[in-house]
Amino acid sequence: MIKRLLPLTFCIFTIHIAAQSTNYDKVIFSSKIYEYKEETPRTKELGVDRDLLASIVNLLGGSLYSPQEKVEIVNKAWLAFSNPKMFDFVYKDFAVNTLKNWGQLNEKGELVLEPNPYLTEWTISDKEFPYFQLALSKILDHFKLITYGDDAESVKNSFNELLITQNIKFSDPKDDDWAYSYLESVNKDLSNKGLVALVTKGHYNIIVCKIEKQEEITALFKKINWDFIQP
Repeated sequence: MIKRLLPLTFCIFTIHIAAQSTNYDKVIFSSKIYEYKEETPRTKELGVDRDLLASIVNLLGGSLYSPQEKVEIVNKAWLAFSNPKMFDFVYKDFAVNTLKNWGQLNEKGELVLEPNPYLTEWTISDKEFPYFQLALSKILDHFKLITYGDDAESVKNSFNELLITQNIKFSDPKDDDWAYSYLESVNKDLSNKGLVALVTKGHYNIIVCKIEKQEEITALFKKINWDFIQP
């Protein structure tokens, strides 16, 4: 058993070291978690597998990413789903860079980060699906395949963050627009390009996909209890 584990351990260690590109000299790692969860999320039991993530990434990534790049996105997402602790170790640099407070200094001029961000989210999550949704949103956001906007102005700005819409010019929101009403007007413009914007109920995560793929992509997201609708 030890002989079997050694090559794997060396491989993981090598990947982990190679991934470190951020200068951590001014970073302070500090956790508010007293004790992390030991168990890993259930995936197979809940009908969640790597193929599900591959289908989502392929539909959203389309021609925006090469096949090899999409495989890398899927690999990250699957490891985050199946083993958050290992994900934080193997993709340390990536994991901390997806934190909302990355780059934000405190009053002392320090950058304080949670050392195990995905394991932390899994630890404080009561169930798997909320964790899956959060982890996937962080990863897809990093690759500009999902965005967020909770009011009309932020929705307009958020389309600059999506690869699929960043070169499309949208009209400004009306004074009485809110997130969903503005998305309705945006979809009128997107439909001319064969695209549609979908938003999560009550959480304002936004994706844009081809109209003919709308039912397929929403069905895939429903497998992790994530409802995307067309406003």
